[in-house]
Amino acid sequence: MGHARSLYDGTRIGVLLGLLLWPCSLPYRTMAIDALDMPAAAPTPVPGSVVQTDGLGVRLLSHHGEWTSFFSMNGGAEPIFLISGQLENTAGKPLSYVKLQFELLGEDEVVVFRDHGYNRKAEALRDEVYEAGQKALADMEIEEIGVGAREEFRFIFFKGDVPEFRSYRLRVIGSQ
Repeated sequence: MGHARSLYDGTRIGVLLGLLLWPCSLPYRTMAIDALDMPAAAPTPVPGSVVQTDGLGVRLLSHHGEWTSFFSMNGGAEPIFLISGQLENTAGKPLSYVKLQFELLGEDEVVVFRDHGYNRKAEALRDEVYEAGQKALADMEIEEIGVGAREEFRFIFFKGDVPEFRSYRLRVIGSQ
């Protein structure tokens, strides 16, 4: 399995997060980023599956994987593979985060690439200072997932950074 970069590597995260967060920095919303200037991308669905895990207090409610694109700073559309969905806290207590593993599968369901991510409210945990143990979870200011609450998740792979694959698989690998 070769090394590839995910959404969280290099300068691409800065560009993407800048585009996503830019409207939040305005004193009021004037126009959505995905207005008329954005190139139209016809999403292409990719089949996926879930490995159910017990004892982590999380149930995956839905998931969807598709090839799409986003407007890049060089004026074109960059192909990305997006996995998104919804999960539910079944732990009986609030959770700080849910950690998910995303696997891209080739022939005969063989893993050709894998990476991990977190629920939407905890995406900041992919920050290098947290993953390197230089910053504690309590210092990350993550909003909890309440008992019985539903939460979104998403993960993006850039086409140029991953090998060819036929399907994806995801699983919950941790929660706290």
